[in-house]
Amino acid sequence: MDLTTTYMGLALKSPLVPSASPLSEDIDNVRRMEDASAAAVVMHSLFEEQVRFDRSELHHHLTHGTESFAEALTYFPEPTSFRIGPEDYLEHIRQAKEKVNIPIIASLNGSSVGGWTDYTSQMQPQNP
Repeated sequence: MDLTTTYMGLALKSPLVPSASPLSEDIDNVRRMEDASAAAVVMHSLFEEQVRFDRSELHHHLTHGTESFAEALTYFPEPTSFRIGPEDYLEHIRQAKEKVNIPIIASLNGSSVGGWTDYTSQMQPQNP
């Protein structure tokens, strides 16, 4: 029986496409979905407002009170050592794409006018 279908412009061997969920947070689960005949996997969502909130909180905690004591500036590591943003999500997508032979579909929950376009351009596959 031929179950081929088209989903968001992708030609798939079947309509079985697990939706965004915590299951996709683990690469081994993505492999299991492929083994269970998933034709593609929609990744858990990246929430733009959470990224902005995390960056704001980090900035507050790294700078609050830094002028109180001279040594206060050395309390924390350099801000560049923190990974607050889409980097971990993008790396997770890259790893998933390396480990399976089915399409990996990123999921983005944007909250600002135009702010989400930067994230989507980072999620798109790069042409060689």
